[in-house]
Amino acid sequence: MIERQILDHASACYPEESCGFVIATANGQHYMPCVNIADVPTEHFEISPDDWLRAYTAGEIIALVHSHPDGLPVLSATDREIQRRTDLDWWLVCDGSLYQYRNIVPLLGRDFKHGVMDCYTLFRDAYHLAGINMPEFSRSEDWWEAGQDLYIDNMAATGFYQVENPEAGDIILICLGSHKANHAAIYCGDQQVLHHCPNRMSKRDVYNGYWLKYTHSIWRHKAWLSCGFTAIYNDMAASSI
Repeated sequence: MIERQILDHASACYPEESCGFVIATANGQHYMPCVNIADVPTEHFEISPDDWLRAYTAGEIIALVHSHPDGLPVLSATDREIQRRTDLDWWLVCDGSLYQYRNIVPLLGRDFKHGVMDCYTLFRDAYHLAGINMPEFSRSEDWWEAGQDLYIDNMAATGFYQVENPEAGDIILICLGSHKANHAAIYCGDQQVLHHCPNRMSKRDVYNGYWLKYTHSIWRHKAWLSCGFTAIYNDMAASSI
Protein backbone atom coordinates (compact mmCIF):
# COMPACT_ATOMS: atom_id res chain seq x y z
CA MET A 1 0.00 0.00 0.00
CA ILE A 2 2.69 2.48 1.04
CA GLU A 3 4.92 1.45 -1.86
CA ARG A 4 2.08 2.00 -4.34
CA GLN A 5 1.37 5.45 -2.90
CA ILE A 6 5.04 6.40 -3.14
CA LEU A 7 5.35 5.20 -6.73
CA ASP A 8 2.11 6.95 -7.75
CA HIS A 9 3.28 10.21 -6.17
CA ALA A 10 6.61 10.03 -8.01
CA SER A 11 4.78 9.37 -11.28
CA ALA A 12 2.45 12.34 -10.71
CA CYS A 13 5.43 14.64 -10.00
CA TYR A 14 7.43 13.60 -13.07
CA PRO A 15 9.62 15.16 -14.51
CA GLU A 16 10.20 16.84 -11.14
CA GLU A 17 11.60 14.97 -8.15
CA SER A 18 8.99 13.85 -5.67
CA CYS A 19 9.58 13.90 -1.91
CA GLY A 20 7.85 12.83 1.27
CA PHE A 21 8.09 10.82 4.47
CA VAL A 22 7.14 7.39 5.75
CA ILE A 23 5.56 7.93 9.17
CA ALA A 24 4.81 5.37 11.90
CA THR A 25 1.86 5.98 14.21
CA ALA A 26 -0.24 3.89 16.57
CA ASN A 27 -2.36 2.96 13.56
CA GLY A 28 0.59 1.73 11.49
CA GLN A 29 2.81 3.25 8.83
CA HIS A 30 1.67 5.66 6.15
CA TYR A 31 3.19 7.82 3.42
CA MET A 32 3.11 11.61 3.75
CA PRO A 33 3.69 13.27 0.36
CA CYS A 34 5.34 16.70 0.41
CA VAL A 35 5.77 19.51 -2.10
CA ASN A 36 9.23 19.89 -3.64
CA ILE A 37 10.13 23.56 -3.12
CA ALA A 38 13.62 23.38 -4.74
CA ASP A 39 14.52 26.13 -7.20
CA VAL A 40 15.15 23.49 -9.88
CA PRO A 41 12.83 20.62 -8.89
CA THR A 42 13.74 18.57 -11.96
CA GLU A 43 17.28 18.23 -10.57
CA HIS A 44 16.94 18.50 -6.78
CA PHE A 45 14.42 18.31 -3.99
CA GLU A 46 13.81 20.41 -0.91
CA ILE A 47 11.20 19.87 1.78
CA SER A 48 9.75 22.95 3.49
CA PRO A 49 10.21 23.50 7.25
CA ASP A 50 6.43 23.32 7.61
CA ASP A 51 6.38 19.82 6.09
CA TRP A 52 9.25 18.73 8.34
CA LEU A 53 7.29 19.97 11.37
CA ARG A 54 4.13 18.26 10.11
CA ALA A 55 6.04 14.99 9.78
CA TYR A 56 7.63 15.21 13.22
CA THR A 57 4.28 15.93 14.89
CA ALA A 58 2.47 13.16 12.97
CA GLY A 59 4.50 10.31 14.48
CA GLU A 60 7.89 8.65 14.13
CA ILE A 61 9.66 9.36 10.84
CA ILE A 62 10.74 6.00 9.43
CA ALA A 63 12.26 7.22 6.16
CA LEU A 64 12.66 10.21 3.89
CA VAL A 65 11.54 9.50 0.32
CA HIS A 66 12.47 11.14 -2.98
CA SER A 67 12.76 10.22 -6.64
CA HIS A 68 15.39 10.32 -9.36
CA PRO A 69 13.44 11.00 -12.58
CA ASP A 70 15.50 9.64 -15.48
CA GLY A 71 18.44 9.19 -13.09
CA LEU A 72 20.31 6.34 -11.43
CA PRO A 73 18.80 4.13 -8.71
CA VAL A 74 21.55 5.07 -6.23
CA LEU A 75 22.02 7.90 -3.76
CA SER A 76 24.10 10.81 -5.03
CA ALA A 77 26.99 12.28 -3.05
CA THR A 78 24.70 15.13 -1.97
CA ASP A 79 22.01 12.62 -1.01
CA ARG A 80 24.47 10.73 1.19
CA GLU A 81 25.78 13.89 2.83
CA ILE A 82 22.26 15.10 3.66
CA GLN A 83 21.15 11.62 4.70
CA ARG A 84 23.81 11.65 7.39
CA ARG A 85 22.52 15.02 8.62
CA THR A 86 18.93 13.79 8.79
CA ASP A 87 20.00 10.51 10.45
CA LEU A 88 17.23 8.67 8.59
CA ASP A 89 16.86 5.82 6.17
CA TRP A 90 16.26 7.15 2.66
CA TRP A 91 13.95 5.51 0.14
CA LEU A 92 14.49 6.23 -3.52
CA VAL A 93 12.14 5.90 -6.51
CA CYS A 94 13.72 5.29 -9.88
CA ASP A 95 12.33 3.72 -13.07
CA GLY A 96 9.14 2.64 -11.34
CA SER A 97 10.91 0.77 -8.54
CA LEU A 98 11.49 1.59 -4.88
CA TYR A 99 14.93 1.22 -3.28
CA GLN A 100 15.51 1.42 0.48
CA TYR A 101 18.86 2.59 1.84
CA ARG A 102 19.90 2.42 5.47
CA ASN A 103 21.73 5.37 6.99
CA ILE A 104 25.09 3.62 7.15
CA VAL A 105 28.30 5.01 8.63
CA PRO A 106 30.46 6.68 5.92
CA LEU A 107 32.69 4.12 4.23
CA LEU A 108 35.87 6.14 4.76
CA GLY A 109 37.37 6.85 8.18
CA ARG A 110 35.64 4.13 10.20
CA ASP A 111 37.13 2.95 13.50
CA PHE A 112 37.81 -0.78 13.63
CA LYS A 113 35.95 -3.19 15.92
CA HIS A 114 35.98 -6.83 14.92
CA GLY A 115 32.53 -8.21 14.19
CA VAL A 116 30.95 -4.77 14.45
CA MET A 117 32.89 -2.42 12.19
CA ASP A 118 35.43 -4.46 10.22
CA CYS A 119 36.31 -5.43 6.65
CA TYR A 120 33.12 -7.45 6.20
CA THR A 121 30.97 -4.61 7.58
CA LEU A 122 32.56 -2.30 5.02
CA PHE A 123 31.97 -4.86 2.25
CA ARG A 124 28.34 -5.37 3.34
CA ASP A 125 27.56 -1.64 3.67
CA ALA A 126 29.20 -0.73 0.36
CA TYR A 127 27.19 -3.41 -1.42
CA HIS A 128 24.01 -2.20 0.31
CA LEU A 129 24.55 1.24 -1.25
CA ALA A 130 25.04 -0.50 -4.59
CA GLY A 131 21.67 -2.24 -4.22
CA ILE A 132 22.87 -5.69 -3.12
CA ASN A 133 21.99 -6.75 0.42
CA MET A 134 24.50 -9.12 1.97
CA PRO A 135 23.63 -11.20 5.05
CA GLU A 136 25.05 -10.40 8.46
CA PHE A 137 26.69 -13.26 10.32
CA SER A 138 28.52 -13.81 13.59
CA ARG A 139 32.31 -13.96 13.35
CA SER A 140 34.58 -14.59 16.29
CA GLU A 141 38.03 -13.08 16.77
CA ASP A 142 40.64 -14.80 14.59
CA TRP A 143 38.06 -17.20 13.12
CA TRP A 144 40.60 -18.24 10.48
CA GLU A 145 42.81 -19.70 13.22
CA ALA A 146 39.91 -21.77 14.56
CA GLY A 147 39.45 -23.88 11.44
CA GLN A 148 36.85 -21.62 9.80
CA ASP A 149 36.94 -20.31 6.24
CA LEU A 150 34.09 -17.79 6.37
CA TYR A 151 34.78 -15.86 3.17
CA ILE A 152 35.41 -18.84 0.89
CA ASP A 153 32.50 -20.79 2.39
CA ASN A 154 30.08 -17.91 1.78
CA MET A 155 31.06 -16.12 -1.43
CA ALA A 156 29.43 -18.52 -3.92
CA ALA A 157 26.49 -19.07 -1.57
CA THR A 158 25.73 -15.33 -1.57
CA GLY A 159 25.83 -14.85 -5.34
CA PHE A 160 29.51 -14.38 -6.16
CA TYR A 161 31.61 -16.10 -8.80
CA GLN A 162 35.37 -16.02 -9.23
CA VAL A 163 37.10 -13.92 -11.91
CA GLU A 164 40.69 -13.43 -12.98
CA ASN A 165 40.97 -9.64 -13.38
CA PRO A 166 39.25 -7.11 -11.11
CA GLU A 167 36.76 -4.48 -12.22
CA ALA A 168 35.40 -1.64 -10.07
CA GLY A 169 33.15 -3.09 -7.38
CA ASP A 170 34.69 -6.56 -7.32
CA ILE A 171 35.70 -8.08 -3.99
CA ILE A 172 39.35 -9.00 -3.56
CA LEU A 173 40.05 -11.55 -0.83
CA ILE A 174 43.47 -11.27 0.78
CA CYS A 175 45.46 -13.50 3.13
CA LEU A 176 46.32 -11.07 5.92
CA GLY A 177 48.95 -12.75 8.10
CA SER A 178 47.37 -16.13 7.35
CA HIS A 179 47.23 -18.80 4.66
CA LYS A 180 43.45 -18.33 4.58
CA ALA A 181 41.46 -15.56 2.87
CA ASN A 182 40.57 -13.50 5.94
CA HIS A 183 40.41 -9.94 4.58
CA ALA A 184 38.13 -8.35 1.98
CA ALA A 185 38.83 -5.26 -0.12
CA ILE A 186 36.63 -3.54 -2.69
CA TYR A 187 38.36 -2.81 -5.96
CA CYS A 188 37.92 0.84 -6.97
CA GLY A 189 39.63 0.79 -10.35
CA ASP A 190 42.94 2.47 -11.22
CA GLN A 191 44.82 0.00 -8.99
CA GLN A 192 43.11 1.19 -5.81
CA VAL A 193 41.11 -0.66 -3.16
CA LEU A 194 38.82 0.39 -0.33
CA HIS A 195 39.25 -1.72 2.80
CA HIS A 196 39.34 -1.78 6.60
CA CYS A 197 42.34 -3.35 8.32
CA PRO A 198 42.44 -4.30 12.01
CA ASN A 199 43.25 -1.41 14.34
CA ARG A 200 43.19 1.11 11.49
CA MET A 201 40.60 3.39 9.97
CA SER A 202 38.93 2.32 6.74
CA LYS A 203 40.72 3.86 3.77
CA ARG A 204 41.73 3.62 0.14
CA ASP A 205 45.06 2.00 -0.67
CA VAL A 206 47.07 1.38 -3.78
CA TYR A 207 46.55 -2.21 -4.89
CA ASN A 208 50.16 -3.34 -5.19
CA GLY A 209 52.96 -4.64 -3.00
CA TYR A 210 51.63 -6.62 -0.03
CA TRP A 211 47.98 -6.50 -1.08
CA LEU A 212 48.72 -7.78 -4.57
CA LYS A 213 51.23 -10.39 -3.41
CA TYR A 214 48.86 -11.93 -0.86
CA THR A 215 45.69 -11.78 -2.95
CA HIS A 216 43.81 -15.04 -2.61
CA SER A 217 41.03 -14.58 -5.18
CA ILE A 218 38.77 -12.04 -6.91
CA TRP A 219 34.96 -12.25 -6.86
CA ARG A 220 32.10 -10.60 -8.77
CA HIS A 221 28.42 -10.64 -7.83
CA LYS A 222 25.99 -12.01 -10.39
CA ALA A 223 23.53 -9.16 -9.65
CA TRP A 224 26.15 -6.38 -9.93
CA LEU A 225 24.93 -3.38 -11.93
CA SER A 226 27.07 -0.98 -13.94
CA CYS A 227 25.98 1.87 -11.66
CA GLY A 228 26.91 -0.07 -8.52
CA PHE A 229 30.31 1.48 -8.03
CA THR A 230 28.82 4.94 -8.62
CA ALA A 231 26.96 4.46 -5.34
CA ILE A 232 30.16 3.54 -3.51
CA TYR A 233 32.08 6.41 -5.09
CA ASN A 234 29.28 8.84 -4.17
CA ASP A 235 29.58 7.85 -0.53
CA MET A 236 33.34 8.45 -0.56
CA ALA A 237 32.83 11.76 -2.35
CA ALA A 238 30.29 12.80 0.29
CA SER A 239 33.05 12.65 2.89
CA SER A 240 34.68 15.63 1.19
CA ILE A 241 31.51 17.76 0.87
